[in-house]
Order: sequence, then structure tokens, then C-alpha cells
Amino acid sequence: MAFAEPFTSAQAPEDLRNPVNIPPLLRGAVQSPHSVALRHFFGQLEPEPGWMPPDVDVLFLCFTNRCGSNYLAHLLATTGVFNEAGEYFNAPTVVQHAVPLGLRSLPAYFSALPTLVPNPGRIAAKAGVDQLMMLADVGILDALRGRATYLMIEREDRLGQAISRVIAAQNLRWSTGHVSEVPDSALVFDHAWIKRELAEIAVMNAAFAQFFLANDIVPIRTTYEALLRNPSPAVEALAATMHLRNLRARPENVAIRRQANAVNDAWRRTYLRNT
Repeated sequence: MAFAEPFTSAQAPEDLRNPVNIPPLLRGAVQSPHSVALRHFFGQLEPEPGWMPPDVDVLFLCFTNRCGSNYLAHLLATTGVFNEAGEYFNAPTVVQHAVPLGLRSLPAYFSALPTLVPNPGRIAAKAGVDQLMMLADVGILDALRGRATYLMIEREDRLGQAISRVIAAQNLRWSTGHVSEVPDSALVFDHAWIKRELAEIAVMNAAFAQFFLANDIVPIRTTYEALLRNPSPAVEALAATMHLRNLRARPENVAIRRQANAVNDAWRRTYLRNT
């Protein structure tokens, strides 16, 4: 079991209390379907005067699709200190909970998260860079200064990630928990599509870097491949940052497995042969 030291405002340096900054070029480069949908649903996406965040620490698991974030979420849950990080800021998820609870703003939804997500005083949540920007726009990240930790996961094998994204877009198996009715024989190799996904991955990773740089945020960084080799360095860095003691992950208890198969290997050979 890991133990958390109590948080005090003195732990947050004064310069970290400045408003979150989103560079104009970043807004132009990153589009968010979640922001568009939630702006329509709530009628606005703006700070709520007087709003204060719930009394929890927050771990943002920063990711791009098919980078190994689901594995990391399950791995952190094996510590017993974190919930299994979910995509709680996807527009459909927000709306699903906001309607029955009568929530009328994104900050109100965020305040409800501790009642929606079983947690031991801290919440782990997955977030794309567009979602971090959305949370910044409504003042949530400002309010969390000193209580938010950012853990960035990437893939070393970006071609493998791009191929995985194209396959998942066709068979809709974004995780091992998703059931697909599309057989491997129906998957269609598309060189141009894979190339576009490679470019998108590069843009999103660069956008994360710009967001962190603009706000003096130093995220914990890891890769999917590094976690498979040895998760201890990332877990130890997380423990130090969040003031946790005796934090231990148990990879043997992670239920999900890699989805890549012979199709991924064949597509890699075909892509490289024609590049």
C-alpha cells in the first residue's frame, strides 16, 4: 500500500499560479470535437465564477490514440492507489453523466467526478491535448495548480502506432475490451492513411510539448515500450512527484494484452517496401 503526504498550498510555487497559457498557434493546430460538442450541450465553455475543484489530487494520463495508454491505466490500477484511468472528458461520457445529474457546466461535471469514479483521494484520468486545452478554457487547470500531475506516454514505434490506429479505425477495436465483428480478412491496407496517421501523431506529440512548455509544466515521461521492459522508473518518478510512498505496480496483474498480430507485421513490411 502506498501512502500520500498531505498537500499544502505552500507546495505550489507562486509562479505556477499564473493562468494557463494556450499559444495561439496551438489553437490553430489542434481541433477538438469534444469542445465543439460540449459547447453545444452546455451552451458555453467558460470559467464558472467562484468555482473550486473537489478535494482530490488529479493525475492526467496524457496520450495519443494507440500509444499504450490503456496498458498504463491498467498498470497504475494494480498499485491499488489509482483508479483505472478513463476517458472521462470525452463528450459522450460527459453528457451521459451530466443529463441525469442535471449538471450545467464542465466545472460542475468535474466536481461530480469523485462521486462517479471510485478513488482513494486521487483521480487518474486520460486526456488528449485538445482536452487539456478545453479544461484550461473553463478554468479547471488553473484551479488545480499544485494538485495536478501530468504523465505523458508515447510510442517509440510510431509506425506501429500509426498502423494500429488505421486497423482500429476499421475494426473499432480500440482496446482489448472491444469486440469487433470485422474479420482481419476485411481490413484494407492504405499507405496514404498510415502516412497521415504518422503525421497526426507527430503533430499531437508536438502540441503536448508546446502546451507543457508554455505553462512551465514538466511532465513525467515514459513510453509503452519502456513500460514493457521495466515499469519501475516511471512508477518511481510518479511516486516522487505525487508524494507517495511504497508505490508498486504489478505487471503480472494487468489483464489486457497486445492486440498486434500478423496483419500489423504484414502492413509494416508493405509500408516500408513502398516508402
